[in-house]
Amino acid sequence: MDEQVSQDSCDVEVMNNSKGVLLKIANLYAEQLMSDVVLVVGSNRYPAHRVILCASSDVFQVMLMNPEWNECRESVIELKESPMCSMVFPQFLKYLYVGQIKVSIQTVMPMLELADKYNIKDLVELCVDYMLKHVAKAATQGYLVSWYQYTISLGCNHVQLTRALQNFLKWNLDIVSESNDFNELCGMILVMLLQQNDLVVQSEFTLFEYLEKWLFFKKDQLEKELDMTEEEKLYELISTIEAVFVHVRFAMMSPAELAQILVRPIMSYHKQFFVERVAIGMSFHSGQDEQIREIRNQPNGALQFTPRLYTTDVWGLSMTIPEFEQVENYRNFAAYFFSQKNLSECHEEQSVAWEIEFFPRGVRYNRAMLIGVFNMTNNTEIPESIIKTVRLKVLCRERLEDDRRFTIGVLISGVQNKITHVRTCHTRMAYFSNEFRVLNIDNLIPYEELELSAVDLSPHLVGEKRDTIRIQVIIAPLGEYGCSEAPPLEFRNL
Repeated sequence: MDEQVSQDSCDVEVMNNSKGVLLKIANLYAEQLMSDVVLVVGSNRYPAHRVILCASSDVFQVMLMNPEWNECRESVIELKESPMCSMVFPQFLKYLYVGQIKVSIQTVMPMLELADKYNIKDLVELCVDYMLKHVAKAATQGYLVSWYQYTISLGCNHVQLTRALQNFLKWNLDIVSESNDFNELCGMILVMLLQQNDLVVQSEFTLFEYLEKWLFFKKDQLEKELDMTEEEKLYELISTIEAVFVHVRFAMMSPAELAQILVRPIMSYHKQFFVERVAIGMSFHSGQDEQIREIRNQPNGALQFTPRLYTTDVWGLSMTIPEFEQVENYRNFAAYFFSQKNLSECHEEQSVAWEIEFFPRGVRYNRAMLIGVFNMTNNTEIPESIIKTVRLKVLCRERLEDDRRFTIGVLISGVQNKITHVRTCHTRMAYFSNEFRVLNIDNLIPYEELELSAVDLSPHLVGEKRDTIRIQVIIAPLGEYGCSEAPPLEFRNL
């Protein structure tokens, strides 16, 4: 009997006609056959099938199957959707039948909104995956801010996507600020952004110019509000200035830049406020410690005296490694530069010498012998050691009289959608002294990623031939008034 069953089992063959079944379901949508419900979206009507809607979405299932909902008994159901969601609704509905969809930079956001609203998890994953692969393109085409503001409004629903959009915004503000999308940035989110220490920008004055452009756009919008009086518009404008520009770090501008602010057009809208903020910067550069301490004791006051990641040559240097495939294992690339020793101009000592060593192919310590070490009776051999890491070694070549705090920033360029941008940013706060002069920063880039670059091209390789690594090292003193921590950029409902 067992032998007979075994022989019958050998005759079993799986027949797969899943494509044909999917085609039959797709024909229900295409031919509008046997539909038992009509979805009304805007001025359009879409015949559909309850069984397909319920199988695809638990939201539709509750709506169409729960007797407590009026829609359960209706054959025509009106759905309230935004204009953009209404435009993509035919493609959204078709996806429920065929499992295929075409999205673009322009349409993926409303498609994600519909997928979130009706809790269609597989479509959510497709949209999020597309957006993660097109963050840089969204930034250059003016969609990144709207994407970010949508995802952050959902709290923790799309953490990975929110983080990617947030990092691009923080580390590539020069790219984002060139689009009209930047002007649509919500004031509350902008305030959260301005509180960050790892905001990458050419200078604090450049950041001020970006915000001035943003404010004038808001002013033009206020002018179009027919329901507001002139007094209400002015009050709103002044309130926006005070809420946003209070987070500009005027002390991080040079006296010459502070003087320029006093003649900017924005001064005419709230002169007293800007004069007071410029005075903070001037007090810092003139060494008025008592006034500085008073400001520092205010909420987030220490941030006024904390540098961001400024990309001008005053703060660091760029390093480029071409033809990376030909770089030998464990080879290092060295460079020397001077950075500022103090943030304010009231100090005479203005520079610190640094030596930078970059190890893109791992680090090797050669075999060595410890000879005549105290408390050791015999010489000890230290074997060769290899560390598979992408390392930056920072050496302070200056003889410091006392411990000094510095912020070290490492910006690593990358490519997405053929757009070169800052893809990765590492920051460290470190104390340097005569005894502690070296800081090693490991895992700048996943070691395996560069090891496989010939097979699976690393997104951190740039240049025309995609064979170059480009990093920028930024070193800024924190001083006694700065702080190493900033309020978190939280995922919360706004």
